[in-house]
Amino acid sequence: MKKTIAINILIILILLLVIEVVSRMALQKLYNRDFDSSLIVDNKYFISSGLKENSTGMVWGKPFHTDEMGRRKNKTTFDSKKKKWLFIGDSVTEGVGVDDTSTFSSLLSEELNEYNICNYSLIGYSTTDYVNVLKSVISNDSTTELVTLFYCLNDVYGNAKAEELPVMAKQNIIGKLNELLQNRCATYKLIKLFFYKNSDRYFIYDLQFYENESENFGEAMNDLHTCDSLCKSKNIYFNVVMLPYQSQLRSRNFIPQQFVKGFCQENAIYFSDASEYFSKQPDINRLYLFADEIHFSDKGHKAVADFLSR
Repeated sequence: MKKTIAINILIILILLLVIEVVSRMALQKLYNRDFDSSLIVDNKYFISSGLKENSTGMVWGKPFHTDEMGRRKNKTTFDSKKKKWLFIGDSVTEGVGVDDTSTFSSLLSEELNEYNICNYSLIGYSTTDYVNVLKSVISNDSTTELVTLFYCLNDVYGNAKAEELPVMAKQNIIGKLNELLQNRCATYKLIKLFFYKNSDRYFIYDLQFYENESENFGEAMNDLHTCDSLCKSKNIYFNVVMLPYQSQLRSRNFIPQQFVKGFCQENAIYFSDASEYFSKQPDINRLYLFADEIHFSDKGHKAVADFLSR
């Protein structure tokens, strides 16, 4: 009997090991969040980081290339005879999780031949960084004609440090155990991702900054106003495009968009919202990466490109 029990335990352990190995392989394909830090240059735009020039790396499981100015590469090559259209945003506009040629900036660069579309976006950026990038890029540049700032809900964090933000979940014993299991056990993480893949917890967390018109919201809006003023001083057309979270398309809760739109209208800042256009797309889940509330899939980037080219 002891021998039988031992064999059964061994079989169970081998099965668990096989499941764990398969789960790790699945995570690498479905939910790879690795970022090649060698691509980042500190204090490139004043105190804001930027991308290294002419570099290659892997970001979220996809090959990632930058051009001679440290912008994510588009399919088209830069033409010094053309005017520039600057795209500024965070990881959503940078296009993490998709190939260089699948980002909406690359798709538009093929469609709109009259402009060099220059994508200055970077993972982790917020409105404070947008101001720094603009100040640096357009200060001695006479070839920029358009600037579009792609605003996501979490841009409201501004330059606030993590410890200054409300916690998403209390770090009690259960919370710490959950974090430990996610970091160490791929099977647990994969099961949780499938279970929570349509969760709206990120949206609910960010919504509080808008419903209460928090200090963070005020600072973020002031940054948008500064960006607009910088562009107007150079006779550059500036506009804000707001990109929705996935759960907003299901719940139809667009309160943050209303607040940002209201501010832009009050301050004569051109504003457009992609939420309604996205809501009308078939199978909205496929617009986003697997178990991701924020970042677009190839299909999502194509939808943004279509929205912008209308």
